[in-house]
Amino acid sequence: MILHNLPQRQQGVALMIVIFIFALVSILSVGMYNRQSLFVQTTANVLAQSQAYEYAIASEVYGRRLLKDYWDKKDDESFNESEMIKNSILIPVEEAFLEAQFNDLQGRLNLNDLVMLDGSVNEVMKKRFIRLFDRLAIETVKVDVLLDWIDDDQDPSNLEGIEDGEYLSFDPPYRNASQPFNHTSELLLLPNIEQSDYQNLLPHISALPQGYVYINVNTATKEVLQSLSENLNDNQIDEIISQRESDPWEDIPSFKSDPLLQGAGIDIKYLGVDSEFFEIATLITLADRKARLVTVIYRDSKDGVMQVLFRDQGQKYLIT
Repeated sequence: MILHNLPQRQQGVALMIVIFIFALVSILSVGMYNRQSLFVQTTANVLAQSQAYEYAIASEVYGRRLLKDYWDKKDDESFNESEMIKNSILIPVEEAFLEAQFNDLQGRLNLNDLVMLDGSVNEVMKKRFIRLFDRLAIETVKVDVLLDWIDDDQDPSNLEGIEDGEYLSFDPPYRNASQPFNHTSELLLLPNIEQSDYQNLLPHISALPQGYVYINVNTATKEVLQSLSENLNDNQIDEIISQRESDPWEDIPSFKSDPLLQGAGIDIKYLGVDSEFFEIATLITLADRKARLVTVIYRDSKDGVMQVLFRDQGQKYLIT
């Protein structure tokens, strides 16, 4: 096109069209570039997250293998599984760093054992929870509230318990569970509980099947051991734990007859010296990304066969 042969007005229109087309192409090019960059970055994030998750699954598999190895050595008197389980696993892997930790869930008080299978209150466990709450100075949640959350009646006969009537008055309203805890995070649904109290309780409680899970005295936390009796002070517990680390109890009779526990008046109901429920907590650091996985595993005490009960990717502060 020869612009100088066109009238002045037509030359201006043609020039504007050329400028418009150039601007449009520029805008489209920039948009396509930005969108492509976003797609590339999104794909990279998805691939990295998937890779980190696969590392976490590999950590779980490795942990399960260790648990099976521990079970195979259960008859070796020189082997101390409780000491092995407390150790964390730190493994540098290709392009990532893996941290994993075993938690023995039977070294804690089981929330669901507050109520017996027949619906009656387990008075032994209730006293242990009361002592645990006193030991931790927990004030924003009461044991009676836990009992009413678990039992399947609507009778607010517990002194400080509450049933549906009060829950339905909240905004938004909801009902209490009237069944065993599925997860310890359900505690946050209880009225008035503070986050600090919840965090203080977490290392010492579990939500395991109701009715047959024993507290493992060889892995119980200091606070859980102290909840077994009101006659155990901090110095006694420290001495007991120090002895336990080098010489774990072989059975409950040896636990009961331990000289360090004489006069404590411990009720040995629902106590044991081994475990079937474990938690493997894994944190994967890959470049600037982190992937978390908590796996709860059941290991049959009869044959060592393991089963994954559930996985959770939403928990922070895994490695303690």
